[in-house]
Amino acid sequence: MPQSRWTLMLVPHDNERVRSFQVSGKSIRAAASALLMGALLLGTFSIAFFVKQSKHVQNASLRAENDALASEVDEMRKQMEALDRSIAALTQKDEELRVVAGLPEIDPDVRRVGIGGPGSTGGSVLARLNPRVGRKVETTGQDLSALTRRAALLRSSMDEALTTIERNRERMASTPTILPANGHLSSLFSGTRYHPVLRVSRPHKGIDIAARVGEPILAAARGRVIFAGNRSNGYGNMVEIDHGYGYVTRYAHASRLHVRRGQTVDRGTRIADVGATGLTSGPHLHYEVEQNGNQVDPLNFVIGDALP
Repeated sequence: MPQSRWTLMLVPHDNERVRSFQVSGKSIRAAASALLMGALLLGTFSIAFFVKQSKHVQNASLRAENDALASEVDEMRKQMEALDRSIAALTQKDEELRVVAGLPEIDPDVRRVGIGGPGSTGGSVLARLNPRVGRKVETTGQDLSALTRRAALLRSSMDEALTTIERNRERMASTPTILPANGHLSSLFSGTRYHPVLRVSRPHKGIDIAARVGEPILAAARGRVIFAGNRSNGYGNMVEIDHGYGYVTRYAHASRLHVRRGQTVDRGTRIADVGATGLTSGPHLHYEVEQNGNQVDPLNFVIGDALP
């Protein structure tokens, strides 16, 4: 079979002669194949070039992000160090509060790590991709977890101490700790005493404070008045106060009462005036303290012979 041939003619626009070239079909196919191969190679190289450039840009971006993350972690650690100092200062205050509240000391090792096990992120993806930044993030996470546990323990301890102090404060406010009148002790608490009016020996369930008629009688502690009136047992005009926590106080022989039954009073409230009502040889305050149903010496509760 004869080989096909192609004639290429170049026709100029001026008066020059027409030029013609004859080429075989095989040559044309070879040239087309060469052009196609060149285009494919050029495309392949171009794609490889742009992929490589993209990876360079991506790696640079990742490095920048890692550096930014590392900087943020460093800044976070500075803030955590400041928080650690604050927790240490509050811990010192908490130890003082526990002493005031009468609570046992918390073991220093327990305070240092808080409660619960240590926090750990283990083999995180970040640690595998970037060990330097990964280690920073993991260590920071563990320290933050420890700070959180320490803060939780501190809050619990301070709540316990403040609650105990408040409860003790309320109990202290309800404990009869002052002498209710300004005067001198004329008779002490005794299991047996010669009564100056009855002229017989009998128990003296309280103390007597000699004072002028009209001298203020003050509540020895906070409480609720459960009796205010005249008693026929020789106590005359009397006030009786229930302070809670098992404490009851009585103030006898008053000339005038300033409170009524059911009224709430604080320590130092004027509840009556000194007098000589009832069975008595002269003006004075007869003062009793009852603890859990038992008569006790009022002087056992007076702090430093406190006067009103």
